[in-house]
Amino acid sequence: MKNEQFKVLIVDDVPKNIMVLGNNLMSENYQIAYARSGQEAIQLSQSNDFDLILLDIMMPGLDGYETCQRILANPKTAKIPIIFITAKNDYESVVRGFDAGAKDYVTKPFNAKELLARVRTHLELKRNRENIETLNEKLEQKVKERTLELQKANEKITRLDGAKSSFLGIISHEIRTPLNGIFGSIEMMKDVHSDEETADILSMMEESANRLLAFSELSTLITELNINHYKLDKYMIDLADLLAPTAHQHISGLDLSHSVRINLPQENKGFYVDVDEKLIQKVISDILHNSIRFNDHEVEIDISLNQSDEHIELRIEDNGVGFPHHILPNLFQVFHADSKDYVEGKGLNLAAAKLIIDAHGGNITAQNIPMGGASILISFPKSTMKNL
Repeated sequence: MKNEQFKVLIVDDVPKNIMVLGNNLMSENYQIAYARSGQEAIQLSQSNDFDLILLDIMMPGLDGYETCQRILANPKTAKIPIIFITAKNDYESVVRGFDAGAKDYVTKPFNAKELLARVRTHLELKRNRENIETLNEKLEQKVKERTLELQKANEKITRLDGAKSSFLGIISHEIRTPLNGIFGSIEMMKDVHSDEETADILSMMEESANRLLAFSELSTLITELNINHYKLDKYMIDLADLLAPTAHQHISGLDLSHSVRINLPQENKGFYVDVDEKLIQKVISDILHNSIRFNDHEVEIDISLNQSDEHIELRIEDNGVGFPHHILPNLFQVFHADSKDYVEGKGLNLAAAKLIIDAHGGNITAQNIPMGGASILISFPKSTMKNL
């Protein structure tokens, strides 16, 4: 520390004391300034950046205690360490000095080595404190910069999400408009042409148009859920009441070369949830549709319901081929890195299911079953309404 030009202020009304203290400090290469009164010390401390003040207590006018308090009360000089140097070494005087804000206390006559050691200690502490404060300021600046970067990134993501939602909405609108004309033309052609070949062609056209219409409606639903514009029509239902009719609808409407068996829960009452029945029925229906459509052998689906104090859980498992492992992490996302591997029927429907369940404050997860097949678990908040 000898090479560092620390600035020390000596405050004493006795010139001899100032000279002795100054000689000791200059031997350590400190820059020295002095004041003969408390008022002068206050003024000098305002116009200089002192690193340390050696302050006598017994002075005319302002004593050392009041001088110390005034210096430390000013924000500009509040962090300067002050060491009292005085002949008063009784307990009450020492305590009063520390109460005034002094960092240390050296009694007269002082030992030069002890004094210099204490000065070095407090200068080192001041330097370390300033280094820490500088480091904290840099860290705070870094945090502000990173926070701003994250804010900009989040804003960009929000804009991209909005653009994707708008894109789906535009697609939906652009598809629906010409579809109305296609459906009208098909109906007109049915009235004009009655031969079997034309009927088959019209049937294929109608099926394709219906698929486009379903895509349009699904895109609109996803868009509205993404931007929180969809108004849920929620009321309390027993979740079990949706299972049997939904399962029956799928089995009766299938024209398959292989059989389908759907095992419903035995205890199928008392699972009350506050939901939009139409949307939840769609979720269950789409999951069953995927389980049946993407399995090329005898299909068996197990549906179970469980409840805890706060949640109702619906689990749907099948014995099929399961999901490709590389798409499982992004299975419920509309746009993701594996969109190039999109499989018709598995993409938007599952993305919509996720958004629907999220809108209800629930959770949906999927996993493959080790012995073959897939399992989807949906968790709903239990109804807070009184069961009737």
